Amino acid sequence: MVDMKNLVGRPTALLIGGAALLAAGAVGGAGAVGLTRPGIEVAPIRPVAIASLAQHNDALVTVRGKVAEIYGDRFTIVDGSGKAMVDAGRDGDNAVTAGQDLLVQGRYDNGQLRASFLVDGNGRVSMVGPAHGPRLGRPGEPHGPRGAGPGRDGPGRGGPPPGACDGPPPPPPPPPGSVPSPPSGTAAPQPAPSKQ
Repeated sequence: MVDMKNLVGRPTALLIGGAALLAAGAVGGAGAVGLTRPGIEVAPIRPVAIASLAQHNDALVTVRGKVAEIYGDRFTIVDGSGKAMVDAGRDGDNAVTAGQDLLVQGRYDNGQLRASFLVDGNGRVSMVGPAHGPRLGRPGEPHGPRGAGPGRDGPGRGGPPPGACDGPPPPPPPPPGSVPSPPSGTAAPQPAPSKQ
């Protein structure tokens, strides 16, 4: 049997052991990163007419058309059949220009196309938007954990709760140029004495 102590010195053995641990950590880290990344969704390559998007609700689709208007990270795309709003996500700012021919791949839901990929006329592909961002609920679906969250438009957007407006209405504003009356419970200020 070969004695390792005689074959390599202690510093060399520590170096080899450290390198082996480092390699094992790199392999384990790469595996963990691969497991935490979302899977890739691939939209069909054949574009569909924009007018038919309502038939593809909550589905992966591809549309081809011209960019009509740009609204920050959203834009409209038109083809011969209609117009659609495209949400390009945070990465979509400055990704397109008006009049540009474009192929958009993404998920159509809630009346708009949430883009995942933009392909320009030169075939350059840009990944935009969250690949697997939060799913927005549809009207009437519960929101928040266990359905206990506020509605789609946030808290307080549905008007005051019943009974919240049972008190008297506030007084009307004073006419322009007049001095407003003091708040109730306070004395009105006395005019300064005039000097004669």
